[in-house]
Amino acid sequence: MWGRDCDLDSLTLPEGSRTIVFYGAANRDPQQFPDPDRFDIRRDNAGRHVAFGAGPHMCVGMNLAKLEMRALFTALARRVKRFRVEKEERMLNNVLRGFSKLIVTVE
Repeated sequence: MWGRDCDLDSLTLPEGSRTIVFYGAANRDPQQFPDPDRFDIRRDNAGRHVAFGAGPHMCVGMNLAKLEMRALFTALARRVKRFRVEKEERMLNNVLRGFSKLIVTVE
């Protein structure tokens, strides 16, 4: 791909362009995911996100993180009826989406 223009979706990146992946945008592309701002655990194409990178740049700890998430959510599903967000404050970051404060009530 070096040394020439590159077509990406409906956009042409001119030779020598620089790009960045904003991991905080993973799973939020409206062209890929209907209603991208709504949390939906049943989204059928959720695995198409790039939160863990891909190919040679894939997160080394991805499989461990997925295993830990599965164990946590399985345990929570047995015990928790509902989570209610009481207060949230977004963390200011150019690459990631996260919270500096998240207060949650658990039923």
